[in-house]
Amino acid sequence: MAVAVVYFFVALGAALFFGRSLDHQLQGPRLRSAWDGLTAEARCTAVRTEEIQDSEGAPMTQHHHTLEFRTPDGRTVSFEERQARLDVKTGEFVTVYYAEDAPDSATARTPSFVPRHIRVLVPAVGGVFALVTAVVLAGVL
Repeated sequence: MAVAVVYFFVALGAALFFGRSLDHQLQGPRLRSAWDGLTAEARCTAVRTEEIQDSEGAPMTQHHHTLEFRTPDGRTVSFEERQARLDVKTGEFVTVYYAEDAPDSATARTPSFVPRHIRVLVPAVGGVFALVTAVVLAGVL
């Protein structure tokens, strides 16, 4: 029984750590801050093309869009969107999301469920798995 309890707390701690780490890696705090802030219409001022290789070594082309928008106080903000897959050409407009106090951290990614809730989902699923496994361990031991 003691082994099952220790296992449960170690596994729960690992799930919490992994959830926070994944949230940080996927830029969850920045995205949530932007999505909870303001929106603006940004114009695509340039598209930079980059040739890369995928995980299997096949060539791929990535497009990085430079977007420019104005904040309500008249400040012009320009940034390169590297996260969103955009289908816009130079001169076209796209909606961007940004925190009022950090317009330089804007994004054109539309709000979505997983990035918004990953910091809760991973620990919850990990906690349920840890509990079920601990109960099975307690029954076996």
